[in-house]
Amino acid sequence: MFNIIYSEFLKLKKSYIIIIALIVTLFIPIVMVIEMGKDNCIKGYIVNMDFFQIQFIYIVIFSLISSYIFSREFIDKTANVIYSYPMSRMKIFFGKFITILMIILFIYVINFFIRILILYAIWGWAEVKDVINYEVKILVYSFLAQILIIPIPILIGGISKNIIFSVIYGVLGAVSSIFMMISGIYMQCSPLMIPFLPVCYFYVGDPIDFILVPIVGVSTFVISMFLCIYHYNNIEIN
Repeated sequence: MFNIIYSEFLKLKKSYIIIIALIVTLFIPIVMVIEMGKDNCIKGYIVNMDFFQIQFIYIVIFSLISSYIFSREFIDKTANVIYSYPMSRMKIFFGKFITILMIILFIYVINFFIRILILYAIWGWAEVKDVINYEVKILVYSFLAQILIIPIPILIGGISKNIIFSVIYGVLGAVSSIFMMISGIYMQCSPLMIPFLPVCYFYVGDPIDFILVPIVGVSTFVISMFLCIYHYNNIEIN
C-alpha cells in the first residue's frame, strides 16, 4: 500500500496540479481580504471566503486531482503496466483513494495556517482567539464531509478515463452552489453543500438537520463508493 501511495505522489510531482492547488490556497484568502477590507467583521470575511473557497475552488480542484489520479494511466497509455503488477486492484484503488485524502487534508491544513496568519495580521489576536476554536472544528468537519463526496469525481474520472468530465462536474457543482444558498435550509439536501455547512452552523447560526445531513452524506458516499469499486474491479484494460 505504501509503495502505491508513494508512486502516486511521484506521478503528481511531475504535474502542476498540486502547485496550482497550493497557489490557489495561498492567494484566495489574500485576494478576499484585499477585496473586502478590514472594515468588514472577521466572521463576515470568514463566511464569504469559505463559501468561495469550498464551493467554487475546492470542488473544482479536488475533482481535478481525483480524476487525474484515477485516469492518468489511461491518458498515458500505461494501464497495462500498472495492472500487471502482483497486487490486487482493490489495493491499487485504495492506495489512490488514500493519496487523494492525504492531498485534501494537506491543502486544508495549509489553508488553515494561512488564514489564521491573515486574520491575525488584519484583526489581531484579540479577535482571532474568539474564532480559532471554530476554525479547528470547521477544518475537521469540512474535511470529513469532503471524504463523503470525493468518490463522485473519482467515478466520473474512472468511467470517462480523462479529467475533462470531472472538471465539468466541479464547475456545475460550483454554479449549483449559488442556487443552493438561495434555497436556504434546503441546501442541506445537496451532498455538495455538506462541506460548507459547518461554516453556516458556527458563524451564521443556521441550524443543521442532524438526521437529514448524515443520511444524505453517508448514502452519497456508500452508493458512489460502491460504484467506484465495482467499476474499478471490472474495467477493461486495452
